Amino acid sequence: MPQFAFADDLQNACKYCATIARARTADWWKRNLVPEPGDPTATVTFIRIKGRTYAVTAWHVIEIFREAAVEDGVDVEGYFLPAKPGVGIGPPFVQAPQPWTAPRPDVALRPINPEVPARIGKQVFELTAAPVPTFPVPYALAAGYPTMSKAVHPEPQGERLAMQCVHAVAEGVGSGPEGDQVQFLSSIDERPATVSLSGLSGGPVFWSNGNESGLLGFVKEAMDVQPKEGEDTLYTGPRVHFLCQRAGYETFLEWATYADAAFAQERDALNRRIPASAISPE
Repeated sequence: MPQFAFADDLQNACKYCATIARARTADWWKRNLVPEPGDPTATVTFIRIKGRTYAVTAWHVIEIFREAAVEDGVDVEGYFLPAKPGVGIGPPFVQAPQPWTAPRPDVALRPINPEVPARIGKQVFELTAAPVPTFPVPYALAAGYPTMSKAVHPEPQGERLAMQCVHAVAEGVGSGPEGDQVQFLSSIDERPATVSLSGLSGGPVFWSNGNESGLLGFVKEAMDVQPKEGEDTLYTGPRVHFLCQRAGYETFLEWATYADAAFAQERDALNRRIPASAISPE
């Protein structure tokens, strides 16, 4: 696998994202909202643009959480970021609007209090108009929290849920400045400890030329490190493979403007349905 050069700011890209899980309000008392190691989780990214702060994840993550909540008999449910000491985020997340020339983005976002990331030891990524990547993008770094990398560690006072963040680096598989998605794929020499990148959905994807860097978009899908049996692929050995939903400055600004307008309306609609005992939105 070739060596890739990244700007110093990306040496700890995990600081811009966190694990996101269902708040599981139906049985919150069992684990104080902390998910079980096997519970489906994903990644949420913190972005600031023009002084406004947003939590961003993949829209399909919100749909999966919502379907699970309905199945559990919870019509409206919030979200929980279990990074110590933990913080709740109320619904709704707003799906990014559909452009004229492409499918609707697999992106969900909502405005948040700018102090939220710092409460769990995280930072926001300041999205600016420059610098911009050169196309085709030769390689990129995705950051996030794989679902299968959660583990319980016994401690004197009980148990601690460890959540491992990973940096996934791979080569670009052709990309143009007009495309709404970019694919990244590289074979690797040895199978790493992390066997699946599932759960990176919603995590940030960064480009870099070694000196400069910037946000390219968000993880739409991250594949297993080892191809599944029967999977049609040219790669028989371990690999790093993820799909990025593009989100440059102008695109994200459009999404943020849309979310600002839609959030209040969707929140008010949910408030008319949420029981008094449920987690209230911020």
